[in-house]
Amino acid sequence: MIIADNCLKQFKEDYRFRLEEKTVNLYILAVNQLLAFCEKPFTEMNAKDIRGWMSSLESREYKVATVSSKLAGIKLFFKYCIEEGFLTKDPAKKILIPKSEDKLPRYLKRDELLQLRQLVKGQVEERAVIEVLYATGVRLMELVDMKKEDINWSDRMITIPNGKRKKERIVLFTRECAEHLKAYLNLREDSQPFVFVNTTSSGSMCPRTMQLKFQAYTKTLGIHISPHTLRHTFAAHLAMKGMPLEWIQVLLGHNGPHQTQLYARLYHQARKEMYDQWM
Repeated sequence: MIIADNCLKQFKEDYRFRLEEKTVNLYILAVNQLLAFCEKPFTEMNAKDIRGWMSSLESREYKVATVSSKLAGIKLFFKYCIEEGFLTKDPAKKILIPKSEDKLPRYLKRDELLQLRQLVKGQVEERAVIEVLYATGVRLMELVDMKKEDINWSDRMITIPNGKRKKERIVLFTRECAEHLKAYLNLREDSQPFVFVNTTSSGSMCPRTMQLKFQAYTKTLGIHISPHTLRHTFAAHLAMKGMPLEWIQVLLGHNGPHQTQLYARLYHQARKEMYDQWM
């Protein structure tokens, strides 16, 4: 009998270089949740079982995006099982991933960004975090993994060696960002290689620590702010300055059609906002 645990272990091993570890783990979690719900071997599952599991998630008020992500993991796992000869029939093949209405990515207006900067005035580390996120448009995990050796100060460029889907890219940063980043690094007395570090133990700063700080900003200012909000703000403000969408996409590290379409909408919205200010 084919054991699901063995298949999942091999699935994880084969995909750990193709997808981010976090994504693979989420997919495996989804498969285990499906197995627990159906209470039958995965070799005996059918489309009805999977749809029943999806309905149970919806009844528990899971967001459509979450259900879609879980189903994507299920579909990839069963497809893998077919390719490896563990199964002869794919029970998830004909199940369509539910579509959610894409909301326009939220970005900060100029005055909101100013409020955020004023809020952290005097907080050298927090200001540096905000300036790097805003000036480069990097993702939170890319910021956490960033090392001092990746920074080219003379050209104001930072190498992101392991972006999404393990792709390397170069991002730029402003003189203002350089000023605040240097101020923070000059205060450091440790020899750790990371740009932002954990103050209570060795290693890079914990992503959860940053998320909690941004939650505090949101509560204080009454404006939803997250590290990803600053990524959207980076893109929107470059659009307002006239940078072509294709260049912004390269700096963001985007290559998927869904991301392209979503940020194209943000781009045109930002350009329209600038137009309205001038008319």
